[in-house]
Amino acid sequence: MANLFNKQTVVQGRLNQAQANETPNSFATINGGSNVNETSVLATPDTRMAGQEGARAMQLMNDPAEANRTANWMNAFGLSNQGMMWNEAKMLMNAPPAPEA
Repeated sequence: MANLFNKQTVVQGRLNQAQANETPNSFATINGGSNVNETSVLATPDTRMAGQEGARAMQLMNDPAEANRTANWMNAFGLSNQGMMWNEAKMLMNAPPAPEA
């Protein structure tokens, strides 16, 4: 039985196997570099991954009138009895532990 594969063919086959193991099937290679296909557009305004909190933060950053209205409300709330209790509780939560006697 004659040898069907020469050394160069076997080496090239092993290189092809190694390259196939390194490159996932979901990517293609062009001139040795990966070509990643874009699956979604990140600039779509209707898809919010941060939820309501992220949408509110964007609103406060982009709308100076709303940011000013919110700041005025927070100041007025801080002057109320409930606001003072709220701020006192927040300060107590962040206070360092009392020294042991």
